[in-house]
Amino acid sequence: MDSDAKSDLRGALRRVIVAWLFGSAWMYLASGASFTRYAKLIRVTPFGFGVLAMIPFAGALVQLPASLLLERHGRRKTVFLWSLTLHRALWLVIAALPWLFPRAWQWPALLTVMTVSTLLANISTPAWMAWMSELIPGRVRGRYFSRRVQYGQAVGLVLSILSGMALDWPRPEQGDLLRNVISALFAVAGICGTIDALLFIRVPDTARTGGRPSLSLWDLVRPSLADGSFRRFLGYSFTITFATGFMGQFSWLYLLDVVGVSNVRANVLLVSAPLLVGMASYPFWGRFVDRFGSKTTLLIAGILVINGASSWVFVTRGTWIPGYICVLIATAAWGGMDIGAFNLLLRMTGGGGRRGSDTAVIAINSVVAAVAGTLSGLFGGSVAQALGDDWRLTVWGWTLTYHGVLFLCSTVLRAAAVAWIVTLKETRGAVAPRYALRYMATSVYSNLLQATFFPARAMLSLARVTWKVSLRRR
Repeated sequence: MDSDAKSDLRGALRRVIVAWLFGSAWMYLASGASFTRYAKLIRVTPFGFGVLAMIPFAGALVQLPASLLLERHGRRKTVFLWSLTLHRALWLVIAALPWLFPRAWQWPALLTVMTVSTLLANISTPAWMAWMSELIPGRVRGRYFSRRVQYGQAVGLVLSILSGMALDWPRPEQGDLLRNVISALFAVAGICGTIDALLFIRVPDTARTGGRPSLSLWDLVRPSLADGSFRRFLGYSFTITFATGFMGQFSWLYLLDVVGVSNVRANVLLVSAPLLVGMASYPFWGRFVDRFGSKTTLLIAGILVINGASSWVFVTRGTWIPGYICVLIATAAWGGMDIGAFNLLLRMTGGGGRRGSDTAVIAINSVVAAVAGTLSGLFGGSVAQALGDDWRLTVWGWTLTYHGVLFLCSTVLRAAAVAWIVTLKETRGAVAPRYALRYMATSVYSNLLQATFFPARAMLSLARVTWKVSLRRR
């Protein structure tokens, strides 16, 4: 690759990261406490929260026909730009819903607009992932995406605190003011998200412009489904998605309704603190994937995340610190899960030298995850509706709500996902887990050593400099 091509590639990669800074602003402003509070303002039922958790996954069912369209006609960049721009711009409509519809119609309107927005987002996903698999060199992919995630987390850290403060500003009786604050946050989110999409205009498309008009759906998916390794990956994807699909909505409800924390503290516990942990752990996991391979990373990280859900049971009004520390440990491990699975999936695309269609691999995985997430949301909503807000069960001195039942179910399912990881195969870059564990132990020991002795060394160096200066003055 000549110098001009390298310069163009570096510029394109910088634009992808800058775009995600705005994309992160959209994501953190349009979700979390602000969305949960808005849903409660319009009187969404527990089952309704399960439906809200289901929508992002159900929308992914459109990825397979979208992938077929891309393979037939090409134009990945065009499809991506139009679909993502409209997806993000629709959040301006969501921001205006309180003034467009009476209260009785706001919940159906929110459900409709979110469904359309989610469908558009999932049309863009196969195009984007196939595009990135060819644009980003495989040798640096782990480190690049970890850096991209890290920058986005820094944006989320700031915005989560600011949005929480904005939500806590109105008093409990000022429901209309709270509604206006949330609408303003959604409007800013829509603008930032649209900028994210438009910044990709100057990112070059590396794909072929032509398509395969005669391609059928079966021709598209058959080469990918014939791969046993890919089928095992789908098993893992289904299980881990079902295990975590309902966690998002019900974790927020648990903190706000059961533990009774403020909006700021909820954002700190569910957004800010996990972001700080992620910012610290993602660079480590990026290097870890590049060095030891995706399967080894998934296996080690998967074991660490198993108890991340059940630990929420021990986050109570009185004593929450021990349980929350366990949650943060699992949060740190999720970086390895995300990067490992993402890299493994990209290696199964055309960009990784695979026979099958790159968009088909991505779309099939997304459809499987969509089915799992849809079932997960319905499962979580059904359990919540059946048990109800007033249900309580005391076990060994700990009181379980329906949220706790869902957290324990997630723990069991995460263990099943780890079992799928054992069956996965990786043809390149795989390293025995014992060597990776030895490396992790060495890294942890080194970091602890630095954290322990660095302050003492710094103070000793400062004392030496002060002593030398005092001698010179004498």
